[in-house]
Amino acid sequence: MSDPHALHNAAQLRLMDVIRALAGHEVFGLRLADIAKAVGTAEPMVHRDLQTMAHKGWAVQDPAKRWRLGPEPVQIAVQFSYGLRQAQAAVAEVEQRYTRLPG
Repeated sequence: MSDPHALHNAAQLRLMDVIRALAGHEVFGLRLADIAKAVGTAEPMVHRDLQTMAHKGWAVQDPAKRWRLGPEPVQIAVQFSYGLRQAQAAVAEVEQRYTRLPG
């Protein structure tokens, strides 16, 4: 059986791991060493990933050199929530239309 990771780019998979490591640490952030340990990758590689993420709004570094998720993933989550509410409203409207008692 072939390795399922062989079909995917290692750097892209590592970025997903870094995002997951940062999740839940939005207030106090994490040090680079802590992120690298959580991901199981060398600090220089994780630092490069974090810089890439920061360039696109996915990570931010504070003056104390701690990293946290940036605004981009949160904005995506808000958009998801908005879309879900719109879909729920549409379903509720259809349900109301079809479940009225005949008059």
